[in-house]
Amino acid sequence: MRVIYDDIGSIHISRRYVKRLRAAGVEIYPFFRVKFPPFGSRINWRNHRKVCVIDGHSGFIGGMNIADRYMTGGKFDRWRDTHLRVMGPAVASLQYSFAIDWNFMGQPLVDEPAGTERYAPAGRGVGLQLVTSGPTSRWSNLAFMMLKAIGNAKKRVYLQTPYFLPTDALLRTLQAAALARVDVRVMMPGRSDSTILTLASRSYIQECLRAGIKIYFYEAGMLHAKTLVVDDDFASVGSTNFDFRSFEHNFEANFFIYDREINSRLTADFEADMALSRRIRASEWRHRPVLVKAKESIYRLLSPIL
Repeated sequence: MRVIYDDIGSIHISRRYVKRLRAAGVEIYPFFRVKFPPFGSRINWRNHRKVCVIDGHSGFIGGMNIADRYMTGGKFDRWRDTHLRVMGPAVASLQYSFAIDWNFMGQPLVDEPAGTERYAPAGRGVGLQLVTSGPTSRWSNLAFMMLKAIGNAKKRVYLQTPYFLPTDALLRTLQAAALARVDVRVMMPGRSDSTILTLASRSYIQECLRAGIKIYFYEAGMLHAKTLVVDDDFASVGSTNFDFRSFEHNFEANFFIYDREINSRLTADFEADMALSRRIRASEWRHRPVLVKAKESIYRLLSPIL
């Protein structure tokens, strides 16, 4: 068993905890261990991927982390997330992604188990494309692919994200789609696990509403899903938040799904979540307290580094 954990995201893990896992036979290492002075290291390069591969024939990817609060709810009643189980040839791409990260840390090469490519479960196949990106990538692959998908939308764009701090290009593309009479809906948490990110995220809402984008605050817990559904045959599920950090600084991984049935199921999930959400109206949003607007504007300036 091999485990990669992010050193910042898992900052509360003790050395004793790691030693217990290693004593049990688990090969576990931090991704880019933070050293002091911290600003002399690559502290901003974080591994945000959530990838699990079992025996080379079953894989998992999505928004779920491994922590008690994701099972118990923590300070929230519940966590709402979306995760995929993948079987068949597409698992090889997940395993390859993990192997690259493993080798990137300087650990011994991971040998791919025999049979990974050949294993295929019975049933209908689904078109999948694993897309990864990170600060060492030449291009912002995930941002470019999402820009293209949203820009090509004809009917609908449904987006769920816990943090909404889009780049200028992504914000303008969403606005352009809405102005072209595409049904653009963005869902984010009504109550988040980060006050700063919540305030920064909400600084973009007025611009969205002005263009005709529908905004929803999920109110049945902490919305942590990172999903994008476009029209009837494209969807994205993975670790990527709709923010600067995910597109510019983090190592991320998403599956792009080209399948009408999966698209329909994700659309139904979004619409079910709408019943647990509050739609934000422009008339309501304009009357926020001045102090709140000021805080939002200040934190928005920090969006590229949050």
